[in-house]
Amino acid sequence: MEKLKSAGGVAGGMLLLLVILVIPILLLFGAAELSLWMLDFIPRIIGIAVFSGIIIIPLAVIPASRGLASSLYGLASIAFGACVWFFALAITYTEWGMLGVIVGIVMFGAGVVLTGIVAAVFAGQWVVLGNLAILLGLYVVSSILRAWLARLAEDRVFEIEQRLQNESFRVRPTRIPSSEIRDE
Repeated sequence: MEKLKSAGGVAGGMLLLLVILVIPILLLFGAAELSLWMLDFIPRIIGIAVFSGIIIIPLAVIPASRGLASSLYGLASIAFGACVWFFALAITYTEWGMLGVIVGIVMFGAGVVLTGIVAAVFAGQWVVLGNLAILLGLYVVSSILRAWLARLAEDRVFEIEQRLQNESFRVRPTRIPSSEIRDE
């Protein structure tokens, strides 16, 4: 009876290990297939993000709305980053298969972009390489712009807080109108 219990425990442990190994593999295949499906939508997403980035420029010029502009550029940066990641994943999956995707994922997840670039170079797909470079550039520029605007907004808030703090400690002489002064 004890041997059956230990055999059942070993079998249960092996089944659990198999499930733990199969789930990430299924997620990788799902992400790869999703990236191929998203190839139709990536240009639209990029167009919306670029158009939004252009519309946000007046907000970035107005000092009071730089915090909002920073957040909106952050959203555009996320859109560009997701597009470049899925585009590179699709290229890697198409050119090198699941082995290339696994190598890219093992390199901290963002390595898929690097493997996509290398796969495009080895396949001689220069247009794809140019698209990846432009997407990566849009991601970096929007991230830098977001950080810069956030810093400007933070500096403005700090200056306003300092101004308010200095005004609250300043003692102002109060002037009493002469009509209220009574000689008793």
